[in-house]
Amino acid sequence: MKKSRIAFLCAVVLPMVFASCASKPKVEPAPQPKAEAPVETETVQEEPAVEINEDDEEARRKADEDARAAALELYKKALESKSKIDENDFASYSQADYDAGKASLAEFENLKDSDISGAELLKIAQDADGKLLNVLQKAYKVLAKEARAKAFAAKKDADSVKAGAAKKEVYNKAAEEFKTGDTNYAMQNPESAYNHYLSAGSQFSSLYTTVSQQRAAAQKAIDEANAKVEAAKNYALNADQEKPLEEAVEGIEEEDAVLLEEDEYAAPETLEAEIPEQLDEPDSDAVEQEAE
Repeated sequence: MKKSRIAFLCAVVLPMVFASCASKPKVEPAPQPKAEAPVETETVQEEPAVEINEDDEEARRKADEDARAAALELYKKALESKSKIDENDFASYSQADYDAGKASLAEFENLKDSDISGAELLKIAQDADGKLLNVLQKAYKVLAKEARAKAFAAKKDADSVKAGAAKKEVYNKAAEEFKTGDTNYAMQNPESAYNHYLSAGSQFSSLYTTVSQQRAAAQKAIDEANAKVEAAKNYALNADQEKPLEEAVEGIEEEDAVLLEEDEYAAPETLEAEIPEQLDEPDSDAVEQEAE
């Protein structure tokens, strides 16, 4: 009896238990907190070690030495220019350039033994040299024009006594000297032009003096000869009137006889050198481009 009751209860209870389990809702797992995004931290990158190229260092050192050497040469050149300016009292031809060049020389002298780079030192020396050269250029341009005018006047004097015909070789040499002066002036070398004009003027002046003296002596001889001829002519005329010759006498030519063949000389004017009186100013830009 007991066994049948137990079996009955099991048959009733067990299905209920299974139903209960089947209908029980699932338990959701508790939500996990969201993970915070990682904080980005700045990473300091270490600079790579600089590799020193020994070849580059040597090249820079050599370039600096070369610049210093060039600066020293220009400094010496600028000193020579300043000395010439001072000796000839040329500063007034371009006072501003002279003062600037002098100041650059003083700056160079103060910095040449300092830590200043060779390139910077070279720039100072270039400025000093350029400014002082400007003074010399302007001075010699004025002097060259003055010397040329005097040389041209001397040439005209020489032409007036026909020096080109009397002393052709010396005259041509003086003319070439004059033309060389014009060439140098056109090539922006007024100092050389000035010296050539001085030489040409001196030669033309000497020619004028020499030929003038020779012409004067020759004219005196001609005058004396003409006087003797005139005296002889008068004597012969008187003699002929007093005692005319009846027959031809050996050694006495006929009145219309040609004793000498006529000489043909070139006109002295054609031997004069063709030199313009006015000097053309050179185009500085064109000369610089040609030099390049």
